[in-house]
Amino acid sequence: MAYDRPTRNKVRAKYVQGLPLATAAEACKVPYNTARNWKRQDADDGNDWDLTRNARRMTKSGVEDMANEVLGELAEQFLATLEAVKKDPKMPADKRADIMVRLMDGYNKAIGAASRAMPNANRLAVAMDVFKFLSTFIASRYPKHRGAFIEIMEASADDLAREFGSGGA
Repeated sequence: MAYDRPTRNKVRAKYVQGLPLATAAEACKVPYNTARNWKRQDADDGNDWDLTRNARRMTKSGVEDMANEVLGELAEQFLATLEAVKKDPKMPADKRADIMVRLMDGYNKAIGAASRAMPNANRLAVAMDVFKFLSTFIASRYPKHRGAFIEIMEASADDLAREFGSGGA
């Protein structure tokens, strides 16, 4: 059975929003294998559903939360190591200094990596945040145009993912 583009977009949207692919397909009354083929075909065409899904998770505070979680874990390890160093009075000063330098170096590298992590997903996350803002703005100020805006958003989803998810400028 052939399915229209809006059905394919609905499956994709449900998957990107966090549903497992099988659940998204079932919700749209599409066989799982069909949805899996669409996902694979789109990935081959530069529209990676997983990248879009990850970008959605990273929107707004997502990147911050992830970076804070990693940095928080590093801070805990830093403090635990510092306590261990304090409890060892026989440890030479040069060894203590070496441990501290390595900890700070690791922490600084983690901060740098967090800011550079997945730049394509970050671009896509920002683009998706803009769409989300516009959707809310239009719904509150121009409610009669919201349906048309949603139609445009759904139709442009593939192009949005290609443009902002692939590193294109």
